[in-house]
Amino acid sequence: MINHHISDEMLMSYAAGALSEGASLFVASHIHMCKRCAQRVFTAEAVGGALIDELDGVPMSSGSFDDLMLRIENEPSSDAAMERIASTPDLSHMPEPLQLLLGKDYSELSWKSVAPGIKQFILPVGGNRGEKTRLLKLSPGFVTPTHSHRGYELTMVMQGSYSDESGRYKVGDVQEADGEIDHQPIADTDEDCICLIYTDAPLEFKGVINRILQPFIGI
Repeated sequence: MINHHISDEMLMSYAAGALSEGASLFVASHIHMCKRCAQRVFTAEAVGGALIDELDGVPMSSGSFDDLMLRIENEPSSDAAMERIASTPDLSHMPEPLQLLLGKDYSELSWKSVAPGIKQFILPVGGNRGEKTRLLKLSPGFVTPTHSHRGYELTMVMQGSYSDESGRYKVGDVQEADGEIDHQPIADTDEDCICLIYTDAPLEFKGVINRILQPFIGI
């Protein structure tokens, strides 16, 4: 069961086609796994289109976003949308957007070791300067260095789980982090923890040694 979801603001941006390629891949992968967020995107697309027609070029007021989200909450889902999300997603496999991009499974990827206990695979997607979309593999029990964020970070668990100061994240769960969050994720199961990660700027590691090593680690 997925307990941590993508924010409504991010889902709305995705529905509006306003995200970069890497961020769009992240959201598409999540909604493939998450029935709740898929339904919200499908409904947002329908309601957003209707709202645009109603506005007819009039600028949105400061409360328009909240009004739209309220309409999404109350809008009955269309038959087409319900048909697309009726089945329970299979969280044991790579989501379809990643499968289409990579054409192989996690075990077949050319993982690059960046430090003891951590490997990464950079995904071949475009984005703005500073953006990076990757798969990160943490060995069981691996403790990442404490870090903050110079920009925005989206993390979704694809296999295993991890915990940090804010809670525990399992397959399908999403964590959104920015410069106000310091955390130290720990892979907390007996299998590798694989995460899909999107960042729009490098992480900001705490401690002199970690900052010195960061250019060599490439995270």
